[in-house]
Amino acid sequence: MRSEPRKSSAAGSLRALHLLTDRIRTRRMAGAARVALVALGLFALLAAMGCYNNNTGETVITQDIHFTLPAFPETGSNKVQVFTEMHYQPSFRSQEGPRLDPPESAVPITGKEYLLRSVEEYQALKSPGGDAKNGAALFAVNCVVCHGDDMGGQGTVMAYGPNMAPADLKGEITAARSDGEIYGIVSFGGNTGFTVRVPKLDDPTYDNDRCVGQAACPMPEFRMLLTEQERWDVVAYLRQQQGR
Repeated sequence: MRSEPRKSSAAGSLRALHLLTDRIRTRRMAGAARVALVALGLFALLAAMGCYNNNTGETVITQDIHFTLPAFPETGSNKVQVFTEMHYQPSFRSQEGPRLDPPESAVPITGKEYLLRSVEEYQALKSPGGDAKNGAALFAVNCVVCHGDDMGGQGTVMAYGPNMAPADLKGEITAARSDGEIYGIVSFGGNTGFTVRVPKLDDPTYDNDRCVGQAACPMPEFRMLLTEQERWDVVAYLRQQQGR
């Protein structure tokens, strides 16, 4: 008869032990959280009080007090440009890592495009040759919406912008232009953009944003979207469709 109280007492002791263990575990977790918050606050305080180099992590409070914290190097992201061709705008995936600044001695493997400095130079520029088939694919993606499948300047965008006036690319005016002039027009955003921007490239006060306003042309500067060869491919396709 005395065995039953013993069992009950043992069960009660076991429950008490579990409760004590849970309390200890909870206190440990709370203590760890407090330590993390204190460490974070200390980090922020030291960074604010001292001179913190985010590239190396070196932090100097006084001449005798200096130490190293985690480094957070700056990214090499460029200014975001907004294009009328929205699918060409820069986009970033979730959790995408930052781009670090390249070494100062780094050289682009494709080189940099050399821009001519006058409308006349572009008019005299000879085509190095282009792939009309590739130009057709590029035209379908970038140009049809404004200039239309038949290049007559009556693309689907005209239903939403009646004041726009895309050029008739098979018309006499465009056909009479040189290959280099068409290349310049494609590169600098229409004929208006071409004639406004090119003469100002050597001007030390040149402001492309201001020139965009002066040009008042919805056509994007395809030199920022397509490679030199791709633009020449578009020129080759236009000439093919013009029968030249």
